[in-house]
Amino acid sequence: MLAKAERDLARLGAAEEAQDATAASDAMFDLAVSLTSLRDWLKEHLPASAASQVDPYVAASLSLTSYRDIANGGKHRVIRRYVPKTNEVTASATVIINAALTAEHFTQNPQPGSAPWRLKIVSADQSRHRALDLGQTAIREWRDFMSLHRMGS
Repeated sequence: MLAKAERDLARLGAAEEAQDATAASDAMFDLAVSLTSLRDWLKEHLPASAASQVDPYVAASLSLTSYRDIANGGKHRVIRRYVPKTNEVTASATVIINAALTAEHFTQNPQPGSAPWRLKIVSADQSRHRALDLGQTAIREWRDFMSLHRMGS
């Protein structure tokens, strides 16, 4: 699952480099689902004492909570089981993908001829973070967690 997240991150980087908003949206959603699925997988495959540490680990991580919110917002439209820490995803100042993250928001493209864009994740506190940076951090955090619990990555 971690290897899948790494491939999704590479696709996100390539789509951003190519300025392909549709491919970037697809790759970002795939990355979010892969990272969130890894959480679920770990909870099922770790001993109970370690599995109980997964959710607090996610809660303490900006990167993992951001991608959790993107995955859940995309899958469920409205998140009701917890308060999301992510407000929105933007592509520079040209495209906004709402916190609801519905499929129609993932297909908006920047205006032709606009300046090159980068995907940013905006947290509830209005801090802005480059999506690729948070993706790299999330993968590193999961790798560290798995290593700590002696699980292969």
